[in-house]
Amino acid sequence: MAPPLVSLRVVLLYLRVLTVAFLVITVIILSTNSVTIVSQGNSMKFHFKDVYAYRYMFSAAIIGLFYAVIQLFFTISELATRTKNPFNYQLDFYGDKIISYLVATGSAAGFGVTKDLKDTFLALVVLDSTDPVDKLFSRGYASAKNKKLSKHQSP
Repeated sequence: MAPPLVSLRVVLLYLRVLTVAFLVITVIILSTNSVTIVSQGNSMKFHFKDVYAYRYMFSAAIIGLFYAVIQLFFTISELATRTKNPFNYQLDFYGDKIISYLVATGSAAGFGVTKDLKDTFLALVVLDSTDPVDKLFSRGYASAKNKKLSKHQSP
């Protein structure tokens, strides 16, 4: 009976590491997402903090990352000691549900705002080139997609 539990814990460890990696990538992409747009001789600097949905997505990623790192340490501890604290069952169940919903809504907000703002921005502003706008919103889309991939459930 011990080998299936060990392999299940190892799979859980890999999932936790994968979640941490995806959330770190999301935070890096979002925090470096800024662009200077030049239109008719005027330049405007946009940063992810200028869009509320991107701020929410960033906050959700930070909270999810914090939770995932804590759970990673619990998983490593359980794997090393081969014991499971009964409190961890509830933390895994409820914590994973809450964090997965938070991360999923952050991702959905990022997808939605990227689609709407890109189309609206391109329609309202006369630009010399659409490359900077594409860069800004493509990074927002990439980080939203990355967060969606990081959502998982405990076995």
